[in-house]
Amino acid sequence: MIISLSNAYDTNLFTIKGINDTLTTIFNQKSNQIIKKKTDMSMGDAVKGKEIFVNRIKFYCDISDDEFLPIHTQDEWEAIVQAGKFKEEILEICPKLKDIYKDKWSADLYQFFYEYASDSGNILLF
Repeated sequence: MIISLSNAYDTNLFTIKGINDTLTTIFNQKSNQIIKKKTDMSMGDAVKGKEIFVNRIKFYCDISDDEFLPIHTQDEWEAIVQAGKFKEEILEICPKLKDIYKDKWSADLYQFFYEYASDSGNILLF
């Protein structure tokens, strides 16, 4: 791995540290960057979100598809995501999902819910 001089100063690599501490610092920084990329909600796919919703989620909700999708407007879904409450909102709507919900579904579900939000003008046909 190549580290620029400015990155070395930023990560305090010029202080006296053992090699394990230095490697741990580098690994933690790279891991945090990877995690941030994986949780980027804009990287979701509405088609995959629909598949997840239809095949994995709707059976655990006590409301119909027609009631679930228009629960929020696009702006409301954006605010929920920006507040970091997307998963919590889904579990509030469908509490039975608590033990089966997978975080990796979030970006795709967000795109799907956003596309079919109450103010989107889109109508979902199953």
